Amino acid sequence: MIKMSAYSELIKNFDKIRNYMRDFYIYGYKTRSDFEYKSLRTYDNEKRRIESWLKNYIDFSSSKKGKQISISCDSGKIYENPLYNAYFSKSFTDNDIELHFFITDVLKNSAPLTVDEITDKIFSQYDVYFEPQTIRIKLKEYASEGIVRIIKNKKAHMFELCTDCPENICDDSEKFFDMIRFFSQSAPFGVIGSYILRQYDKINRTFLIKHNFIVHTLEDNVMLSLINAIDEKKSVEIVHFGKNENRTVINAVPVEFHISLQTGRRYIITYVDKIKRFNSFRLDYIKKVKILDECSDYDMIAEKYAANQKYCWGSSFGSRRISGNTQKLKITLLIDEEKEDFIIKRLVREGRNGTVSRTEKNIYTYETELFDVCEASPWIKTFIGRIISVECSDKSVSEKFYNDIFKMDRMYQKGD
Repeated sequence: MIKMSAYSELIKNFDKIRNYMRDFYIYGYKTRSDFEYKSLRTYDNEKRRIESWLKNYIDFSSSKKGKQISISCDSGKIYENPLYNAYFSKSFTDNDIELHFFITDVLKNSAPLTVDEITDKIFSQYDVYFEPQTIRIKLKEYASEGIVRIIKNKKAHMFELCTDCPENICDDSEKFFDMIRFFSQSAPFGVIGSYILRQYDKINRTFLIKHNFIVHTLEDNVMLSLINAIDEKKSVEIVHFGKNENRTVINAVPVEFHISLQTGRRYIITYVDKIKRFNSFRLDYIKKVKILDECSDYDMIAEKYAANQKYCWGSSFGSRRISGNTQKLKITLLIDEEKEDFIIKRLVREGRNGTVSRTEKNIYTYETELFDVCEASPWIKTFIGRIISVECSDKSVSEKFYNDIFKMDRMYQKGD
């Protein structure tokens, strides 16, 4: 007889629940049978956890395929990101919980102690014995999380509790908590602010963010690993899932993050040595990041990226290699200089690395050079009604623009 593990709301593997929460939030059309990469029992358990954490934000709908579940909320009207709950649900062992209280109690109001001294005090005060190595591992974990501080001396490392608390940082603790309330709504790593507020039994009822891309908290672990790799000038191994759930493993050198102001999507710009070019990856498609060895050519790669960045509208490097060709774009616009000076200012302000010039009265041209002009297409179309012509060295780009206009014209004429 096979013994099935009991259901628990606590989780060991954050990546698993992250994938399900992402699928529910982004791909709300999926049904139970669409989650093929795990068993249906696993799906039921993960759905049960998410429903418990996010009961006020779960939405159901029906289709021919079956019942669909999604996470639905107006992110501009919530004071705390509900997806933070996934971070507060990590499982722990009996030893974890016992050691937490034993260590903090022994170190409270105490001079710095060695591992052996802490071991002895726990045994003498609580009549419980732990191996010194077990306590040493737990202390190192707490040191990395800022709970304890390591003091190095000639004979042995000593440990003491950190005293970094609001009362010791700011004279007016309420102002400190206002700062934390704002931080808890920010991205990335707003979950840290939420941790601090919960620890001191505080809530945020002060700050709301209109365009709050709450789903990005699920990418913060990935982002942190990439930040560390950039800071240490190391290459990484990226486990990446595309739109069709195709798994690929890429070795790359991370250089910089790009964040879309329109969609909030976050990208990591990398140099992939295998194909000798820069490439970008959406963080929500990255499942795992493993930091590898230091990259000896990191500074040279960073310089090449800086030289190429001016040809990027967003995060795309097109189909060109590092020394490849760019696409030249020229837009001619009719602008009433007396009444529409704000349009001219907008061209200059939003045109990124492009140039704006006056060719004659009420006639202006915008020119730029990009790896991928298609990325600028949505911005270009915001000037429809003023555009006289669109010219591009890649004829397919300008042809697509005019075809879109003709299709839109036929659509509206049909509607009349």
